[in-house]
Amino acid sequence: MLYQLKTRKKEIIIILFILVFALFFTYKIYYKFKNLRNVDYNTPTIDTTFHEKTGAEINLTKLTPVTDAIGLSSRAYTFTIKNTTNSSLKYSITIEDNAKKIKSDDCYEYQIPHNLIKFSIHKKGEKNSIYTLNNLINGEVLTRIIKSGQEEEYTMRFWISGDSLQIGTNLHYHGLIKVNDLGAQVAISK
Repeated sequence: MLYQLKTRKKEIIIILFILVFALFFTYKIYYKFKNLRNVDYNTPTIDTTFHEKTGAEINLTKLTPVTDAIGLSSRAYTFTIKNTTNSSLKYSITIEDNAKKIKSDDCYEYQIPHNLIKFSIHKKGEKNSIYTLNNLINGEVLTRIIKSGQEEEYTMRFWISGDSLQIGTNLHYHGLIKVNDLGAQVAISK
């Protein structure tokens, strides 16, 4: 009886050891691959981390017009902005054509017109805002103030407007999401 009890304890200890070992390495592998997906764009004041391999690049290559409800479930571009200074900063998020990609692909004449491209931006804890790309002034989506050390997470989704069924199938869009430090530290009350 005593022998069986000791054997049972050894078995339990071995199983627990294997379980802890497996959990530890699963955690390490997950975060290794998660960090490989992240693309960082850092300045002395703001760290921006895009959580996909494509980073800040927007590539709409499949021309399928959809409704806003379906567009809101399309591929997500997720990124985190962090203020790395000791004071509040003003920043903006803009969208601009990826001129470098358009030139390298020699596809300027195949770009989807901006009036057909819709997108949403969602800040964690807030509602989605939907825009059409051609309605932006200088590509500016929003301007905000971020407090010292604070992080803000955004998700953007892009789609072709559902009322644009007559456009050609060889059209596509190359764009960039940019986070800009507006150059002025902002004093705000806490």
